Amino acid sequence: MHPNRYDPERRAEQRAALRRLRRAQLAEAPRIRQAVADTCLLTPARLRAPCRVAALAEARQVAMYLMRTRLTWPLPTRNGAFPATRIGRLRGGRDHSTVLHGVAVIAARLASGRGEDASLRQMVRAIGATRDATDEGEGVPRQRAA
Repeated sequence: MHPNRYDPERRAEQRAALRRLRRAQLAEAPRIRQAVADTCLLTPARLRAPCRVAALAEARQVAMYLMRTRLTWPLPTRNGAFPATRIGRLRGGRDHSTVLHGVAVIAARLASGRGEDASLRQMVRAIGATRDATDEGEGVPRQRAA
C-alpha cells in the first residue's frame, strides 16, 4: 500500500502505542510527587492542598519543574515538554499558568549561582537521580535529562 494512503490497521496500532506511552508517563508523575514529598518530609496530600505556605509552595514548584522537564509527551507539543495543563490537573487542579510560573521560578533559581539555592539544586539532583534509578528495568521509556 502507498505510504500516504490511509490504513485503518496502522492507524489503530499507532493510537494504541500512543495510549501506552501516555499511561507510562502518567504513572511516572506520582513517583515524582512521592519523591518530592519524601525529600521535603511532607505527604503527597499536603502537596496537593491549596495551602500557600512557602515550604509547600516551593515543594509543589519543584514537583512541577521535575514533571515538566523530566517527563515527555508522545504527541507533538511546541517544545516537546510535558503539557502544563496536564501537570496542573495532576497537581490538584491548578491552572497551566500556575504550572508555568512554578517551572520558571525553579528554573531561574537553579540557573542562578546564589549560595542559598544550593540546597534546591541538591534536592532536584537527588530526586532526579532517584527517579532514574527506579526506571531501570521497568519498561518505562528513558526520559530526557533535566
